[in-house]
Amino acid sequence: MNLPELSTMTAASPKPKQRRRRTQERAELTRDKLLQTAAQLFSDRGYDAVSVREIEMEAGVQRNLLTYHFGSKEGMWKSVASDLLSKLEQFREVRDNVLRDLAPHERLAYVIRSFVRFSAENPEFNRMMLHEGKRDSWRMAWLADTMLRPAAEELRELIAQDEAIHLKGDEFISWYYMFIGGGSTLFAIAPEAKHVFGVDTLTDKIIDQHAQMMVELLLSRASE
Repeated sequence: MNLPELSTMTAASPKPKQRRRRTQERAELTRDKLLQTAAQLFSDRGYDAVSVREIEMEAGVQRNLLTYHFGSKEGMWKSVASDLLSKLEQFREVRDNVLRDLAPHERLAYVIRSFVRFSAENPEFNRMMLHEGKRDSWRMAWLADTMLRPAAEELRELIAQDEAIHLKGDEFISWYYMFIGGGSTLFAIAPEAKHVFGVDTLTDKIIDQHAQMMVELLLSRASE
């Protein structure tokens, strides 16, 4: 090989920064594939019914890459849950900017509509919650401490600020699960609704209609 050829090959070789960027992009793509696949499997079948290797195979990545990116199956689950919680937080940030300009009763109605729309956009979140809510596990404790308890208290405070809503004692617990279940179930089991009623519940028309009905139902305790 003469010197000109060597010079040409050297000039054509990727620069170190380019190689690092491509490596990083591939790693991010692999990580995203694993997150999306794990979210789908955990929400469809639950944590215990899913294996590390199954997630890797469904994602189409090499063996041991899940461990490389997430450490373990537990780390994978926490990353999936954190990613979904991050989406919820982003949704809430937009909502909170609007809430400042609304009266208490309007705030509560807006929160109900927002939750319905979030549930429609992220049905895997509620499917995963249905699996985890049935078991007293470290995952349920993690979800309760990280998100569920703070969110429930925030909702309770919103109701307390609305003088038109009258909930006595532990009635808030029933109201809360009507809010959660009513707002999310239609989208979490969309395939069932399609087979039973022949409709796609994830259309804007159905989502808006459901959001309005949830507002009317949950605020029906308001005094006239």
